[in-house]
Amino acid sequence: MEEIKLKIDCRIEEVSPIGRFLLDSMNAGLTDFNGYSPDYNAAYVANGLAKLAVIEALIHPKQFTAEMKLITGRVYGNMDALRGKIDFLEGYINRATGLTMGKKDFGIHEVRSANNRRDVEKLIDELEYLLTNVTNNFAALSAKGYTATQHTALSTIKTALYNDNAAQNTKINDRNNKVVANYGLINEFWAICTDISDAGKRIYKSIATNKVDDFTIAELKRRIRQEQRKNKFAGVVTLVPPTVPGQPQGDSTEQAGKVFANVKIEMIPVTGGRRRVTKSNAKGKFEIKSLTDGEYIANFTAKNAVSQSYSIKIETGKTTTLNVAMVDAGNETATKLK
Repeated sequence: MEEIKLKIDCRIEEVSPIGRFLLDSMNAGLTDFNGYSPDYNAAYVANGLAKLAVIEALIHPKQFTAEMKLITGRVYGNMDALRGKIDFLEGYINRATGLTMGKKDFGIHEVRSANNRRDVEKLIDELEYLLTNVTNNFAALSAKGYTATQHTALSTIKTALYNDNAAQNTKINDRNNKVVANYGLINEFWAICTDISDAGKRIYKSIATNKVDDFTIAELKRRIRQEQRKNKFAGVVTLVPPTVPGQPQGDSTEQAGKVFANVKIEMIPVTGGRRRVTKSNAKGKFEIKSLTDGEYIANFTAKNAVSQSYSIKIETGKTTTLNVAMVDAGNETATKLK
């Protein structure tokens, strides 16, 4: 079977908004279109809207997004749970004697580094190496208090991370393959878009020049991209002390937190695509502009602070604001996806 190539003159995520605008503009001037040609009628609009619904479900699948958010939440939850377990394990390694390798060679630092970067694939590899070293030195570590239950818990986290990472990759590949398999359908819808565009420009060039831009695809792309520049994610990051049960809280200034500079903020599209990264400035402020509409996971990571992750929805022309209070690492357990 001959490979079908995508024949669109825009980014694939722009097909839906361009098509919807053209269909709405045509429907508003349907009398003019029908006067130009009987081909343009209510049935033509209905057919275009039906194809648009299919395209939107294909390119922006709600079920896929919901499933990816659920899996991502589990991944970050396990990453967070790992922090305290690694702290305990490091303590046992430091106390143990008769080890088969240097204490710094076990792989604790590498696991922490991958975990703090939210690099799940690297983390899985580093956990595998660490667990192998722990298994080879189990007798020496257990003499200092490390238990089989603790070892099993670490192995369970590694297995869960591996399975969820594989599930994410499978879903992304399946979704991408489904889009590719439906290039023909996308091309059919795009043909409707270019047909409406051509007819609209011909109709209004002589009777209403102010409407020509509404049917010019290059102009519609410009509008969409200009509007997208307004899509922002912004806020302020502060650092607060850990809460210790049974101890009195600090004063109001301490509880409010201090501005936290140089925090890494990473925006990861739930459905795949370009990741965006920035850092908080000297006043703790951050801003990421020109984000594509959709669902994201926002990761906040910094040295000596508990990593935090949030589910964020970016909408056209809007600034999504989130002020984050990161907890000083201390002995605090890490937070989960919010």
